[in-house]
Amino acid sequence: MNETQDDMSLQLECTLFFERNPYALETVRGLAKKLGRSELALEAVVERMSRLLILERIGEGERAIYTYHAPAVRQELDLS
Repeated sequence: MNETQDDMSLQLECTLFFERNPYALETVRGLAKKLGRSELALEAVVERMSRLLILERIGEGERAIYTYHAPAVRQELDLS
């Protein structure tokens, strides 16, 4: 698996973790332990996910905490 595929796989794992645990507050270290991945690999992925507004970052550096930013769902009802 090349680096890009591994990053996408890791991003998917992170997304699924936070979707299953929508109220989780995790540091990169905590997330790495839960996913069984390296902190180094996760750092770039969670930063990208926060730029994409998938995760919200609270704080800076290694003490930064990440939480899920659920996408807005818009439903239209046809009442006719």
